[in-house]
Amino acid sequence: MPYNVEFTLFIVLACTAGLAFLFWFLYGPIKRFLYAHHTVRMYYKKVYRVALDNDFYLINQFTNSTAELEEFHIDHILIGNKFFYCIRDRYYDGALAAKESNPSWIFFRKNKARYITNPLDLNKLRVQRLSLMSGIDEQMFISIVLINDDCYLTPYQPTSTDNYLSSLKDFPKLIEQLEAREVDPLDPREISVAARDFSELNRRDG
Repeated sequence: MPYNVEFTLFIVLACTAGLAFLFWFLYGPIKRFLYAHHTVRMYYKKVYRVALDNDFYLINQFTNSTAELEEFHIDHILIGNKFFYCIRDRYYDGALAAKESNPSWIFFRKNKARYITNPLDLNKLRVQRLSLMSGIDEQMFISIVLINDDCYLTPYQPTSTDNYLSSLKDFPKLIEQLEAREVDPLDPREISVAARDFSELNRRDG
């Protein structure tokens, strides 16, 4: 093989190997940066995939306010065949010591610990507000707090049947399990009306 051909192949292989190493080295930090600073946008891809695969309605970045003019925000409202899912996205670049019934959880980051308000309680409050606002029975709602896959969670034993903490990777399976419950499905007309009402109630662009 001519020297110039060998040299060209060497350059191509070296560049390919260098780019592969660079991608491997930077992939983790870049991914963490995107998930930390663009959480809703990054989580949306997973939620949208579930909505698309199951032919569900999806309303994103729902915003409204209570009668006392206190604004509240819901990242995603997913309308399934049996339930309305109120979803909140959270990114924790550390570890969580979580217990469902505790009003505060402990968040560990860089050898420091601090208390945070139980996100399940906060999201349940959003469900209550959305139920009152829409006139839909609160029992038809499921509250879900989504967290990043690389968040370390201490042993967590959920007991609630309508308020869940889920990693992104487990989210599709959770929806599948909830939709498999032996309850009557929603009327398709009710689903359509609810989707329209949620969209009209959404003041995100208002």
